[in-house]
Formats: sequence, structure tokens, C-alpha cells
Amino acid sequence: MTEEKTVSNETVVDNGTENVTQEPAQNEYIAESKKYRKRAQEAENKLAEITKQLEAQENKKLKEKEEFKTLAEKLETENESLSSYKEKYTAIIDKRKSDLLLELPEDKREQFKNKDLEVLEFMVSELKSVTPTEPSVRGTVKGKPVSDDWHKMSKQDKERNWKDIVKSFAKK
Repeated sequence: MTEEKTVSNETVVDNGTENVTQEPAQNEYIAESKKYRKRAQEAENKLAEITKQLEAQENKKLKEKEEFKTLAEKLETENESLSSYKEKYTAIIDKRKSDLLLELPEDKREQFKNKDLEVLEFMVSELKSVTPTEPSVRGTVKGKPVSDDWHKMSKQDKERNWKDIVKSFAKK
């Protein structure tokens, strides 16, 4: 088989016209290979499904025969194999929660320490996205601090905002 491949590669390199004739043949092999791969995957899926069905039937028979001891042992071994995953999952969740709690303000940490991970993630994202509204309206004219920008205003703006300008200086 390797000889055939080397021969076909040599002919492809040597003659450009034979490349056109070999492509359909290669495409047929590729299509056939895909067909066999698909059949193999379907067979594997059927095998897994049948295996699950057989296991369910076996468990059902054990229950009917009242062989609870065998069934319990079987379930216990399965439980032991899964418990390590639970411990890893719990450790990951606890780590993520503690990281999220550190992002919250100190006065909010106690309030959210027993909440679910989804709630913590939501609250942290909300607190990060909240931008402070106008910090202080006092001492400003139309959102601008009077003490800094009043001298940059045009004469008409100064006349329109004169009351606010006077009030801001009176408060100082």
C-alpha cells in the first residue's frame, strides 16, 4: 500500500495532467472513509445506549430478586468514584465565591457571603457597571463647576446663569 502512495505522489509531481484524474479517485476514497467513520460512530453510540439499557435491566432484576446488598455495593462504588468530583467542584465554587466577595465593598460582604455563585456574580457585575450619577449639583452651572468654568463662559451664558454663579460664590 505504501508503494501505491509513493507512486501516486510521484506521478502527481511529475505530470500535472494526471493530478486532475487522480482527484476524483481520491475524493471517492475520502467519501468512503467518511462513510465508514460515520457507521463506526453510529455503532459506538448504539453500543453505549444498549449498555445503559442492559445496566438498567440488571438493576431492575436485582431489585426484583431483592438482592439489595449487591445493588447497594454497586451504587456505593459509583458514589465513591463521583465523590472526588464533588469535592473538586465544591473547592472551585468556594474559591470563586471568595474571589467575588473580595470584589464587593466590605460592608456588603457579610450580606452576600451565603448567597449562590450566580447571585454573587450578578451583584459584582452590577456594582462594577454602576457609574456614579452627578457627584454634586451644588456649585455647578448646567453640570459644570462654577468656580472653574465661569470665566470661560460667553457673556450671554454669564447673563443667563448669573443667579447660579452668585449663589455658588455666596456659599463659599
